[in-house]
Amino acid sequence: MFEEEEFKNPTVSKDLQDQIKSNQNSRISVFMDKVHSIDGLYFVSSLLQIFLGSAVVALSLVGSIQPVWVATLMTVLGSIALMSGLFMLHRTIVYAGTFDSLLQKAIKRVINHQN
Repeated sequence: MFEEEEFKNPTVSKDLQDQIKSNQNSRISVFMDKVHSIDGLYFVSSLLQIFLGSAVVALSLVGSIQPVWVATLMTVLGSIALMSGLFMLHRTIVYAGTFDSLLQKAIKRVINHQN
């Protein structure tokens, strides 16, 4: 029917348009589409917890924390924070989109029972 005419000098070049399209389908964007707002918050907080736990353990092992008993306590707390951050990251990645799949299964069951 109606076709738009192409401009001789488009504002965005073809190479840039192709690059934008290829970036939209990257693995990170696909993952973030699956992970919704609450899961995204868990993902970011677990990464932060992993980073901070590793930093505390590294600082205490290097010797930046002077009393040995405080360094030992900080190493234990940092290790616990690191392990819980890894566990939370694992659960966020594994269970991403499970609610959607449960909802889709329920809708399919309802549709099949109606037919």
